[in-house]
Amino acid sequence: MGKAQKLFELWADTIPKEARIQDVKTFLNNYFPDMWDQKGSSHMVVRCEALKEFPDYQPYGEISVPVKGGQKVKGFYIKQLIKAVQLLQELGDPS
Repeated sequence: MGKAQKLFELWADTIPKEARIQDVKTFLNNYFPDMWDQKGSSHMVVRCEALKEFPDYQPYGEISVPVKGGQKVKGFYIKQLIKAVQLLQELGDPS
């Protein structure tokens, strides 16, 4: 089991208060490869076509993840990412 899968299991079980940006990038690279970018240091944006089907992600299938102090991501946004992966897994998306 890779680091991203371990992070998913850990975060799905207990949402952290905040997470290191490097851990979030590892997670995104595994579950949303080539579907996210970070312009500057303040936000990461995930764009996933499959998420357009769900009301929370309409109309663009985007998740905006602010980066606190350029180093941390708050737990609220980790929870959004976990929920998105779970929805994609229910759809049978290989992400």
